[in-house]
Amino acid sequence: MKRALISKIENNRICEVKNVGEEFEVTDDFYWVDVPDDTSTTDTYIPETGEIKKFNPIEQPGFAENAYKVARAIAYKSPGEQLDMLYKELAATGTVSPDGPWAKHIAEVKSAIPKDNPQAVYDYIQADYQAKVAAAEADKNRQ
Repeated sequence: MKRALISKIENNRICEVKNVGEEFEVTDDFYWVDVPDDTSTTDTYIPETGEIKKFNPIEQPGFAENAYKVARAIAYKSPGEQLDMLYKELAATGTVSPDGPWAKHIAEVKSAIPKDNPQAVYDYIQADYQAKVAAAEADKNRQ
């Protein structure tokens, strides 16, 4: 069990999460409540029921409309790399085909990050983040 500092003036936002006994005095605009151990400051306290509503990025305004755009922008190779793919294909074949490396790259990104599936976009972002953290850890361990 933990203790959460709740702000009355910020729609019951959880401002702090502390171990029992680490609480501090607060003004009348705040109060402490018992919360589960996995509570974080991204969650929301519901005073009518005493429940904690876990933060879900997919439910946030604008996520479904915008997250895929950001994720795709990150997943696409740089413009220079894309131009290099196109140049190499043109030099080798004289044309750009729908089966070439550039077209395959674009299709793979669009398939992995569908604009009409916010959960798939979120899953892709999480997996990409975990892969980058693992790669950074591996680089750190090699040094």
